[in-house]
Amino acid sequence: MARPPKPILSRRGIAEEALRLVDEEGVDALTTRRLAKRLGVEGPSLYNHIAGRDDLLDEITSLIDEYLEAITFADDWRTGLAEFARAYRRAFNVQPQLVAIIASRPVRSPVALRAYDKAFAAFAGYGWSPEFAATVMAAIDYLVLGSAIETFKGGFDRPAAEYADAHPHLAAALAATEVVDVDDLGFELGLAALIAKVEADTTPR
Repeated sequence: MARPPKPILSRRGIAEEALRLVDEEGVDALTTRRLAKRLGVEGPSLYNHIAGRDDLLDEITSLIDEYLEAITFADDWRTGLAEFARAYRRAFNVQPQLVAIIASRPVRSPVALRAYDKAFAAFAGYGWSPEFAATVMAAIDYLVLGSAIETFKGGFDRPAAEYADAHPHLAAALAATEVVDVDDLGFELGLAALIAKVEADTTPR
């Protein structure tokens, strides 16, 4: 009987499976042994493609950042900034614990560096100085990564009514947002505030 063919591994395929593993089982499950089992290979086989956990996280980050490379910045900076921030958020709409790990690591993958360079080129085209562009990018990072790591609606694990006796105002706020996506609303409010601040700082006086 012919032996079954060995799975064909690649850095990208391993990273894609790692993302699925995190999505299904959480970041604590992201081990070489668990990942190899899902891929149908022995653990050492992964090291022919991925040097270790840090290298795997670099590849996962590159995979996520590919979404940002496809962005075309609009000529109008308000539209361009808003579309970039929303695409950035969609790209990092993954398991919060994984985003927290990625956000704590240096930006060093070629894909991520190209995405940042592309954004700064667009900001320069808007007439912004390098210092102001970096400040705006920092604010976008805070808004996007902060909203990805800690969601408001995910911070409370009980129905609104259970908070009513001891924390009536909290209960009212939670109840009022049960049928809307308060995280989306909060992100859009923060983005609108950021755009308003940029407009105020760039409008001639």
